[in-house]
Amino acid sequence: MVGRRTLLVGLASEVISLTALAQAQPTTAVEEQDLRKALVQYEQAWNGHDVNAWSNFLTDDIWFTQAWDSYGRQKGRENAVNLFKSNFLDSDLTQHVDRVRFMPDGTATVAMRVSFSYLPKTDGKYRIVFDKDPAISRWRKEGGRWRMFFFTSDKGWAIDQLKKDGLE
Repeated sequence: MVGRRTLLVGLASEVISLTALAQAQPTTAVEEQDLRKALVQYEQAWNGHDVNAWSNFLTDDIWFTQAWDSYGRQKGRENAVNLFKSNFLDSDLTQHVDRVRFMPDGTATVAMRVSFSYLPKTDGKYRIVFDKDPAISRWRKEGGRWRMFFFTSDKGWAIDQLKKDGLE
């Protein structure tokens, strides 16, 4: 009797877990359109160096890093904004979305390409250009809007995370 109850309780909890996972996944075209629209607006804000518009896409707890940062020094919206205020002034930064994958927990993983071109331009050429491909960002719905809660352009870290999330 105890064995049957344990089995039934285990099965019931498994069904509840699977149901919750299924409900967390975006299942409508509207949800995907909302994310893709947010990504286009994000690209426009970033590529246009509009710090205020760009920062509206970041969660308060974002971990936004250009390189491996296991210490989390660039965690938090305020830290990310302060870092990129100066970067937007002395470089042409661009990001482009390559691929998107919705995750079972209701978040989305986005593979991106990033370019950092440092000013000044001389004879039509930038002083230094760094291309980061791939970069990775993770998004979640917060307050009814899609927002980024993680980003890295560190190639090794990005590749590891993209593989983990099934995009590489």
